[in-house]
Amino acid sequence: MINMKLPDENDYYDKGRGIPIAYAIGGVSVFVFLILAVVFFSNSQGNNRNAVRSPNPNPTAHNINDNAISQTEDSQLRVEDLSFWDLFPERDEDLGLGNEEVTPEQPVYSPSPEPLDPSEDGRHTFVERRNGTSEWVPINPFITRNNYDPLGFILRRDRMAYFEFDKPVSYLGIDVSRQNGRLDFNRIKSAGVDFVMLRVGARGYETGHITIDEDFSENLKAAVESGLNVGVYFFSQAINEAEATEEASLVIEMLAEEKITYPVVFHMDFIAFDSSRIDRLTRTQKTEITATFCNYMSGAGYTPMIYGNKEWLIEQIDLTKLMEYDIWLSQPGDLPDYPYKFQVWQYSFTGSVSGVTGNVNMNISFVDYTAR
Repeated sequence: MINMKLPDENDYYDKGRGIPIAYAIGGVSVFVFLILAVVFFSNSQGNNRNAVRSPNPNPTAHNINDNAISQTEDSQLRVEDLSFWDLFPERDEDLGLGNEEVTPEQPVYSPSPEPLDPSEDGRHTFVERRNGTSEWVPINPFITRNNYDPLGFILRRDRMAYFEFDKPVSYLGIDVSRQNGRLDFNRIKSAGVDFVMLRVGARGYETGHITIDEDFSENLKAAVESGLNVGVYFFSQAINEAEATEEASLVIEMLAEEKITYPVVFHMDFIAFDSSRIDRLTRTQKTEITATFCNYMSGAGYTPMIYGNKEWLIEQIDLTKLMEYDIWLSQPGDLPDYPYKFQVWQYSFTGSVSGVTGNVNMNISFVDYTAR
């Protein structure tokens, strides 16, 4: 017999209470989970804001972000607070590598460069003039520059020499005229002199009359016989090309059959403490007269050369028209500062050499003209 039991009223109420309790427990669990999720999410966003803010190298931007963060903490979170693009600067100035970005309203100040000192820029040379003035004048870039090493010049007991790699590469010489009186060329040669420059003659600076130096022919013959290398020069006061041709023709005539090994030199100059017939000549005229003499000598088979001091060579003639000719620079002193190339340097007016009475002009040549 099957025993069947009808549901008890108490059982019915016990089971009814079990269902609501389970729901309550589940709801509480979900609520706690949501609270924890919100707390975790808030902490995560705070850390992100600190990460964006801390590496910013720009102090101004850093202060602005601090204000923004402060305002955010007092108000609700904004979308831009979650941006990560500030971690990647787009411009060099954001990294501190350049100046701030310039806008049209903020023009760049570009100060004018300070003018260079002409004594230090390497493009000027100092010229002292016979009238007492002086000036730093531009160096012509089209004329061959002086490339002698200042450390190569050695002066010992008024004897100058130029050395390259501890080897002398210059030749000692003197220049003389009738003012030097009687000359003993054998003694001059024994004193260590390599060459001598003899004055042929001169044109008067007032009258224009030409005179030949006393004893020139005898001196020329004796100098050649002594074994000295010999060159000659003429003091010109020519005021036109015709007179320059006359002077050149006379020099060739005086050389006659005597063979010389050094140049024939054109020497035109002002007269110290006096006026002369060339004072009124222009720079162009003096250049044309010089070229006429030198061309004549070159055509006759001689080596022409131009003599002058720094002022004369730079300002009184145009060297760009005379670049094919050698230069004899007159600049007494320990070192020449003439900016252009020269082949002979007159470094003293007060030298002393056995065979010459009194002072004599001293020179060195950088060229062995006997090898030409």
